[in-house]
Amino acid sequence: MCDKTEVLFWKVLKNKFIFKEIFNQIHNNEWIEYDKPNKYNVKNRCKFGELHSLQIMIFNDLVPLIKDKIKHGDHIEIDSCSIRYLFSKLSPLNNYKKKFKKYKKKYKDEDYLEIIELFMKDRRDEFEITDLTKMATSTNSPDVIRLLVNQPYSVIIYPTTFEYAISNSNLETIKELINLESINFKNYGIKLISEEFKRKSLSLAAHRKTLKTTITEFIFNNPSLYSIPPPLTLIINNNNNNNNNNNNNNNNNNNSYSNIYIDSYSDSDSDNDNEETKYEYIEFYEFIKLKSSNLLKSFMELDIVLSGTYPNFNSTEKYFNSFLKMYHPYERLQVGIKIILKYVDKIPEKKREEILEEMNRIDINNETGFNKLKELRKLVAIEFPNQINFYFFYWKAYGEKIEKLGNVPIKKGSSDDNNMETLEYLLLEDDFLDNHVTNTQQGDENIEQVELLSYITDSDNENQNKVEEEEEDFSFSYEKFFNFSNRLRKASVFDISNRYSDLLNSYLKAIKECNIEKLEEIDTNNPMFKLDVSKHHCFQLPNEKEDILKIWYYFNKHSFKQMIPNYHILTEFLSSVTNIIPPFELKISNFKESLFRKLGTFLLHQLCNKNFNVLELLLNSFDNFNFINQIELVSELIDQEKVLFDIVGKLFQVDKKFSFQIIRIIELIMDKFNKLTKDQNNIENISTTTITTYRLILNNLYDQLLRVKGLTIDQLEYVRSIIPVNLFINNFKTYRIFFYLNIRSPKLTKYIIQRPGVIEHIKNPNTNFKHFYNTIGPITNEITGFDIRKYLNFDLFTYDYILGRESNQYSSSSSSSNSSGECSKNNNKKYITQFDKILKELIKQLSFNICTNVSNRDRIVGGEDFFNHSLNEDLRFSLDIGRKDLFWELLDWIQQYMIKNENLMKHQVYQFNSPYESLLPTGTIFSNVNKIKKELPSSAPTTIKTVTIESTILKIDNFEKPIPNESTTRVYWNSDKLIEPFKPISKLINSFKYSYGVMNSVCKVMNVNEIQRFIQYNFFESFFQNSIYKYSLLMNKDGLVTFLLNNYNIDVDFPLLHLMEYSQYLRCKFIFENHFEKVKNISNVKQKQWYESRCLQFPSVLLNTFSEYICKEKNITKYNQFIQNDNLEIRKKVIKETIEILFGRFLSSKIDDPEDPSQKFSFILKNQNDKVLLIQSIIEQSETQLYFKSALDQVLLKSKEERKNNEINSTFIENIENPFLRSFIRGDIKTCNIILKYYPNQFKITTDSITKTLKMGKIHIIKYYYKVENCKNLINNFKNDNNLLKHLKNQLSKHPIYKYHLTWL
Repeated sequence: MCDKTEVLFWKVLKNKFIFKEIFNQIHNNEWIEYDKPNKYNVKNRCKFGELHSLQIMIFNDLVPLIKDKIKHGDHIEIDSCSIRYLFSKLSPLNNYKKKFKKYKKKYKDEDYLEIIELFMKDRRDEFEITDLTKMATSTNSPDVIRLLVNQPYSVIIYPTTFEYAISNSNLETIKELINLESINFKNYGIKLISEEFKRKSLSLAAHRKTLKTTITEFIFNNPSLYSIPPPLTLIINNNNNNNNNNNNNNNNNNNSYSNIYIDSYSDSDSDNDNEETKYEYIEFYEFIKLKSSNLLKSFMELDIVLSGTYPNFNSTEKYFNSFLKMYHPYERLQVGIKIILKYVDKIPEKKREEILEEMNRIDINNETGFNKLKELRKLVAIEFPNQINFYFFYWKAYGEKIEKLGNVPIKKGSSDDNNMETLEYLLLEDDFLDNHVTNTQQGDENIEQVELLSYITDSDNENQNKVEEEEEDFSFSYEKFFNFSNRLRKASVFDISNRYSDLLNSYLKAIKECNIEKLEEIDTNNPMFKLDVSKHHCFQLPNEKEDILKIWYYFNKHSFKQMIPNYHILTEFLSSVTNIIPPFELKISNFKESLFRKLGTFLLHQLCNKNFNVLELLLNSFDNFNFINQIELVSELIDQEKVLFDIVGKLFQVDKKFSFQIIRIIELIMDKFNKLTKDQNNIENISTTTITTYRLILNNLYDQLLRVKGLTIDQLEYVRSIIPVNLFINNFKTYRIFFYLNIRSPKLTKYIIQRPGVIEHIKNPNTNFKHFYNTIGPITNEITGFDIRKYLNFDLFTYDYILGRESNQYSSSSSSSNSSGECSKNNNKKYITQFDKILKELIKQLSFNICTNVSNRDRIVGGEDFFNHSLNEDLRFSLDIGRKDLFWELLDWIQQYMIKNENLMKHQVYQFNSPYESLLPTGTIFSNVNKIKKELPSSAPTTIKTVTIESTILKIDNFEKPIPNESTTRVYWNSDKLIEPFKPISKLINSFKYSYGVMNSVCKVMNVNEIQRFIQYNFFESFFQNSIYKYSLLMNKDGLVTFLLNNYNIDVDFPLLHLMEYSQYLRCKFIFENHFEKVKNISNVKQKQWYESRCLQFPSVLLNTFSEYICKEKNITKYNQFIQNDNLEIRKKVIKETIEILFGRFLSSKIDDPEDPSQKFSFILKNQNDKVLLIQSIIEQSETQLYFKSALDQVLLKSKEERKNNEINSTFIENIENPFLRSFIRGDIKTCNIILKYYPNQFKITTDSITKTLKMGKIHIIKYYYKVENCKNLINNFKNDNNLLKHLKNQLSKHPIYKYHLTWL
């Protein structure tokens, strides 16, 4: 049997047709099931041979493929973005972020460095297309900088790059640049730390957004890196004196000098009296953000802070309201007070002197027992009462009121989450009065540190405790909120242990080292000891599980009294332990009585915070929970949001591991509920509050379970089997339907996410979550985007309809052990409703029904055409999920809809130069093609000698596709009243306008036969074959391009396609090597024939476009002038001016205005028919016809003369738009070279191209062609063209970056 199987295998493998068909099916069918909706797209499948983008290869970690392509000379698409992405792989910051997201790097740094080396060694001309050291600096990649600048590559570091680093990079990158300065100077004679740099370095560092203090301190601690600007007071006084000498009596103040002296100051010691030495000062609002006392004090004393540059500076005192903090050390408080006194104008001079005198008295008092810090804090509380919560925390720290201030004010500020604040209040309400003063630890002699603890513990928000961050991480992950604890924070950001007392630090150290004896000693000697740490504190636990358990047993034995009533710290400790040891292995044996009474509230608090570890621990430890009676409050707290996805379509989901835990918690909740029911004999004996709270908890957990990525239907069926039906709440149908659909297949939720108007709905200011699609909130009649709830039939989309299977009864033999995520697989059970039925019902309800039944549907997409937007998204979706069959069904529906709803069509096109009319007689699509010749009349004036152009119309015998009906929404011109140039009028055809995304996808995934089928759906659409050609060329679909060129008359544009952001090398290479005859005469590729054909087509559309144009609201003046009969000269003028505008737009293929649907011709014909009829009656007059013909002849004559003059004045080889110069300006050396190879001695480098290339920052291509050996096929070079060389030197000498290095010239 094995031998027979092997024989059959080799038979199939050796059969070329079958083998090719197998691989074709593998390539074209989407057989991978993705876990995220946005992973389904047409770009998923790509053959390695067709993959050229460096960025895509880096993103997918295809490191071996990149190396292989480099070594074998394969084309690689390299741009600035891909280089940035490559360098970022070697950024320590980038590594940290990925580590935080539990991302594991597939390859080592050495692998990526090797790729950079290979590029520099083998493809430097293609790789060094941007300032590489600047790019490495911007990505904080010191290893890359070191590799590039050292031998053998010796890449230049420009001074602007170094300044950029000071303003934006991290400290390691800056240090690396400083270390490499000597090498850079040796190679290029460029000093990075120049005098010019020194005069601005402090300002550059102080104006940073991140690492402001760190970098500024580094600069200030290295005097060789900066020069101190002259004091501002001195400058102001000098200028005031000068103003007085000049009899300038204007009132000058600090504001009048900020703009003058922020950039410059005249240095009397300057070698050149005619030159100004420029200094840059530090702006005030950046100065006060510095966190270093030394910097604040030094800059203030040096007088280099521009106090007048802050908007509305006279009210700046409000920015000082949180400038002084209780946790500030003595020196920092001193500096802070002096800054306020110096920069707040409203403080009287006498008061300033009094405060300074009091500060001096405190400072010089060295008496034993005198607490300088306490007295200085009291001074702040008295003299600066607006400092937010300062007096409150003073009272908390010292337990005493200040007589001058009276009663202690209530603490200002609240948590960002009001619901959390409410729960915290419920937990703390009984404890606050008893514990309003922090209890000083007995035996602790360092009272100054103890005074800080109360403030640190109750700090308003985490920003008050932050130190500097490397860089903000704006990425949002819903999973971060599950079992969140301070361990997930950056340690450097919230490390404030230096503010803790020695006793507290000793206690924390004992926890870390599992020193139980030390813990007992401290607790025994300090009976009132509390773990008064910051709420952002992260507990450091022992490394061994056995030691952690010892710590756990110790605190458990003491009822966690050291942490109560600080519930933040208690929660953090419980979280820290359960993050290491599973909560089902632990148990709390005892709590303080005050917490026992609030176990229900504490439980809800953990549920709200999605802290499932602590939640499970509590349920595993206790049976009875007292819930608060405020059911509405509880409901509001635990159902704050029902968010589906964010603005970019990313679902709010969590890892599969959470499914096991949530199911265990649901089991525990049901055990508690069942036990309670049993104890009370009947559910009716249980209080309504308890039953309702249990229902709310269960439903919240059920909804959280639905979010779990990869949740199986077996798991969900099990959970539904253990929760009684009467405990389910059906308030959130949209939310549950969405995630039911996602469990069935992410393809279904992808369809919803891509609905047009979804983003507008998310951005609606009336929604609670501005960046997320939230399903909570009232449904209003106002239409602002796509609200799923308005259009989805909830009665149909039930659980049973979406996920119901033939047997929904979960096996009664299932044990609790396998229920917690290890449910038995029943994959043989079939779904009741087929996938296609659900999908097509979604399309019907969320697309078709809206198009046919909702009258104001266009308001969903801001007044644009909903039908066009919606069906385009449907088409794109069908290709994204690999369903071409659905794509063809949708096209059929679109055509039927357009026939039945012609009066609703907003997009119309003229029928000329369509695929039907462009078929080549030599093509192979249809066997019976007869060529019919028809001479079209010339519309040129008789005074001009013209050549009649022969137009070819092809008739296809036995062609099944019917000629489309001309739109009934049109102007019914009387042909008998029209003269020859204007008839026959081109037909107006209702058209479906395909989006860029659809056209891109079609040409990406369809083969030749499918493309032809798609073209036949649009066989009478003007220039449709040209559109397919351009998209096929853009996608590098060589087979499609060849098919189109062989079968259709294509307006072959040069491969550049006006897409400056893309390299044209592959497109050029293919066209040149396979269809060079189409582009051989490069100067006429798109020029003469195309222009002449447009001149012939324009008269047939002129009358319609004229009527449309002057009927538009913005052209109401022209309309009124045209219809008046008093002055025919004005009418003639309107006709000529309008024809000039319309012809210009016709040449640029802009026949209509796309921006406003209400101004489209179809809309005008339906809603302003009286105006159109009036215009028609005037145009059909014989006299008006002659006006039109005369004006048309003049416009065409003028256009041809201008075109001829342009050709004379701007020859093709000097035209900045020619293919070579466009690629030159873009810096695309490979494309330039292949153009020169096929068109030798037909192009030259011009002065304009040099200017534009330098402006684009592409000096690498100028350096490349500066070498004469690279200019063999150019008409000129820098050696034989002195004007070109002179222009280059002039431009470089003025360039802000490249002027520093000119020795290569």
